[in-house]
Amino acid sequence: MRYLILYICWNFGLFFARAQSEEAKFVYQSASHQNMGKYEFDERYESLVLASGFAKDEIRTIPFTDRRILKIDLVYTRFSESAEFDQRQLDLARLDRLIDINPQITVNKFFDWNIIGQTGCNSSQTCNDFFHGFVIYYEEYFTKESSKLEVDSIKSELTALNEFIVKNQEKLKITYKRIGCEYPQSYYSSEYLTDRLDKLYKCNEDYKGRVFFEATMDYMGRPTDVLVKGNLFPCKDDLAKRLQYVLQWNRGIVIGRKQFQVTAKGYVSFPLRGESVTITGFEIPEDLIKRHKMLQQYEQCVAYQTDTSYQQLIPKITQNVVSKTLERNRWNPELYVVDVTGSMYPFTADLLKWLKLQNDSIPKNYVFFNDGNDKPTNQKTIGKTGGLYFVKTSDFTSVKDKMFEAMLNGGGGDLPENNFEALMAGVKQATPQGEIIMIADNYSFPRDELMLAAFKGKLRIILCHTDKGINTDYLNLARKYGFTLHTLKSDITDLTQSRLEIEGVNYKMERDGFYRLRY
Repeated sequence: MRYLILYICWNFGLFFARAQSEEAKFVYQSASHQNMGKYEFDERYESLVLASGFAKDEIRTIPFTDRRILKIDLVYTRFSESAEFDQRQLDLARLDRLIDINPQITVNKFFDWNIIGQTGCNSSQTCNDFFHGFVIYYEEYFTKESSKLEVDSIKSELTALNEFIVKNQEKLKITYKRIGCEYPQSYYSSEYLTDRLDKLYKCNEDYKGRVFFEATMDYMGRPTDVLVKGNLFPCKDDLAKRLQYVLQWNRGIVIGRKQFQVTAKGYVSFPLRGESVTITGFEIPEDLIKRHKMLQQYEQCVAYQTDTSYQQLIPKITQNVVSKTLERNRWNPELYVVDVTGSMYPFTADLLKWLKLQNDSIPKNYVFFNDGNDKPTNQKTIGKTGGLYFVKTSDFTSVKDKMFEAMLNGGGGDLPENNFEALMAGVKQATPQGEIIMIADNYSFPRDELMLAAFKGKLRIILCHTDKGINTDYLNLARKYGFTLHTLKSDITDLTQSRLEIEGVNYKMERDGFYRLRY
């Protein structure tokens, strides 16, 4: 563990003379009070140590880095040589001094305060060897190496999920919805096609009978290839060339609202006269048949939109805020905007498991952002930070691979991130008309709110890391722009009230926005 020691002058007279601030009293009352024999540093995290003593240096400011503070421990020894000594008053004075020099420390409500009394010494001499002061612990610094470990963890979770699905095949649910399907219509009548072919055809063979052909057309109905069949017919190449020139359809096959390529089948009767060119049917590509369950061919085109899912399995897996919120609301979003920076790994894994179980056949747009591809903070410009990864697909593997690509090219990001740069880039690419889902870090507020001036969509923000309450900056943002906020248990859709109670925490609206109440 790396830590830095700063010595504080505990001038008792100065401290006790000060009127204790309400902030210090609130921190003291809400802190976790613990006893232990001798304090041990938490080696899992980097820390800043503010050791107490009678040195001359004043207390210094705490560096607020790109990493968030996880917890602050105030450590003292319970032994006292005087029965009149007031430890509580000393602790309040120390807290007050720390807050006075570092007012930002009370703005962030998302870390723990611990006041720890050591009981393992019973004299001034032995207690001198015990630590006294503050220890500030910071979140792990996420790097590309960290991202590799997180990707491996997600892969392990998905492997376990696949095994779970295999064991529960009977829970598979398939729903079918009939959708529009139309075969192409020829621009020309059989008689007209025969006449045009007769004028262009150059072979002088004396052939009588039918010659069969297949003509593959693109989605616009333009022939891209013609294959003439039959070993006894002597002029296959010339006939194929002329048919490719004269055949023309209004478009390819239409399924739903989209056009696709298809192969027309037919024959030419020789000698050429009357209605010699005849289309007998169409051969649909295998991928379309599979996708739309077109198991049989009829004179009328029949297609279905299918949704295959294991929805019954969703409550049986370990769920986090993303899957819980999506299951509770049943939105049909056109665009997902997803934070994949270091601390978000449990929630991106949760999203992937949800998508795997849903197996939606309708393509969706995804933008994964990592706050600049590990770019240094001083090189990040609003709207140009980068680290954005797009994909539009209904294929789970494509979504997963693009997410992993974004994770592996990034790191932890900064505390403020580029959420709205990602949002606006996704809107520009996908032009969604419906709902947009953003999966965001409650601990981190975007640096680029000003980019929302041009945004007019329906944004639902799923907030992760809300176990210690909601970041009031997000409450203010949602109220200002009409967004909705969603947590593990709550859907916050009405922010017009002056007071809110969300999962046991109270918030009040004042002139400058929401703030968190202390009761």
